[in-house]
Amino acid sequence: MQAIITSPADLGRLVRHTRETHGLSQRELAERIGVTQRWLSELESGKGKQINARYFAVLDALGIRLSASVSDD
Repeated sequence: MQAIITSPADLGRLVRHTRETHGLSQRELAERIGVTQRWLSELESGKGKQINARYFAVLDALGIRLSASVSDD
């Protein structure tokens, strides 16, 4: 799967999709990576404090495009 990430919402959707594809609940993934389920939920919603829309504005202003390639593993 290929994805272009231009906003916090895009990143959140990618994380959620990939987590679900791997058959993981938010709780399971949160435990694996050492964060709270709430933190992960906020990341997936694109509204978390950890994702600042200003970062994406800076990237856009500089012509930087983020893309992700997700393996099927």
